[in-house]
Amino acid sequence: MSQRSPRRLTLGRIARLFGLARASLLNYEALGLLLPAGRSAAGYRWYGEAEIERLQTIRQYREAGLSLPTICDLLVKQTAEGGKANEPAMLLEKRLTSLSQEVERLKQQQQMLARLLAAPEFRSAHACQGVDAWVALLERVGFSQADRLDWHRKFEAESAQEHADFLRALGLSEAEVLSIRQASSANPEGADGSGN
Repeated sequence: MSQRSPRRLTLGRIARLFGLARASLLNYEALGLLLPAGRSAAGYRWYGEAEIERLQTIRQYREAGLSLPTICDLLVKQTAEGGKANEPAMLLEKRLTSLSQEVERLKQQQQMLARLLAAPEFRSAHACQGVDAWVALLERVGFSQADRLDWHRKFEAESAQEHADFLRALGLSEAEVLSIRQASSANPEGADGSGN
């Protein structure tokens, strides 16, 4: 039986295989993230199985939102630790925590944008043309029923009159406006959460 020779890919082929620009691979090389296994007699870089595996790891980290400097740290520490995952795991935990903080910040921005859309100067917008359009917008951007109730609570606390005016502008009856305002003022356990 003939033994299969190890796979050797040129820079261009590995770039195509991973859907990367050649410049990205050269940048990875400059950062020390991915070095070629060797060079051909003509001077072309070539990459073997180990480099392909490393590039798969780099891509996985990039897809997880890690920066190139963080990936460098991870790969260096993984190699230095010899399989121990202490410090690399801490770097991943740090990124996960920062993502949670970023998500919370984005949710706050989302709440603020919804509040701005409810302002009188924006009420002519399509999203404010009725309760169905408003609820559809909030649902489309990921507001759960609890998020919508929280939004109403904050609006009611900041400006009860503006909140009431907004609800009326959506075409709600006085009874519906009163119901939503009461739910917005009630404690979370007592509110039914149906408020738009």
